[in-house]
Amino acid sequence: MIQLLLAGILWGTIGVFVKGLSSLGADGSLIGFLRMFFAFVIILAVSIVKHGRKIILHDKTALFWCVLLGLLCNGLFNVFYTSSISINGMGIASVLMYTAPVFTAIASAVIFREKFSALKIFALSVNIIGCILTVTGGNLSAESINMAGILVGLGSGFCYGMAAVIGRLAGERTDSLTVSMYSYLSAWIFLALFMRPDISLAFDDVKILGLGFLYGLIPTALAYVVYYNALKVIHDTSKVPVIASVEPVTAVLIGTIIYNEGIGTANLIGVAVVMISIIIMSKAK
Repeated sequence: MIQLLLAGILWGTIGVFVKGLSSLGADGSLIGFLRMFFAFVIILAVSIVKHGRKIILHDKTALFWCVLLGLLCNGLFNVFYTSSISINGMGIASVLMYTAPVFTAIASAVIFREKFSALKIFALSVNIIGCILTVTGGNLSAESINMAGILVGLGSGFCYGMAAVIGRLAGERTDSLTVSMYSYLSAWIFLALFMRPDISLAFDDVKILGLGFLYGLIPTALAYVVYYNALKVIHDTSKVPVIASVEPVTAVLIGTIIYNEGIGTANLIGVAVVMISIIIMSKAK
């Protein structure tokens, strides 16, 4: 549980890097590409030092899960979430993304035969409400939403939710470094081909490269290695996205402390509700 909380906290710093890169002129496609590319380079270097030639994955099933993890939960997720923000606005996009625990719970019940206890269902419901309040402060009236927006938003939630399931399947056959390395490799190739970022901009500004490297290191490489390690010891996969939902709590607190973003009573209630849902889910059977 501690590892999942740490991963969520690290993910909660994403906004710092996105804001910094955006202020330097990088758009969403370049930011996503830099994140996956540098994460791959970092994990590749660590893997070579630790495993040497053993980094070549001969297990075809493990390779399949690692590549699927990268394509779906990193590559396609970035496409869906970026589109959702463009169509729906940040508030609605975040709410739709945090439907992830529902997708994880359903997939875990089907694939791993995990049971839906009343306490687990209650915790999931509380968590979604808490995330909505934390991110939006309960104010959704300023946003416009249409069917395309709903679909891409739910798509981002599905991709995010499946990370726990596919990550567990991949981790059963190989270590977390290898899982991360191959998933990042497939993700950045996918983003390069699909989103076609203006990479020349990064080479023209060393600040973009430096910040992109830190983005790939802190809330990506470190966060996901910790996350995949946690999946090896947590066998109730439906709990994972709920416990990791400390992410929006961290993001709201960082926004308030560092960027002086206003935080209202509803946001604070949401933070408390998310933390309560994590405690409830940790006790659920």
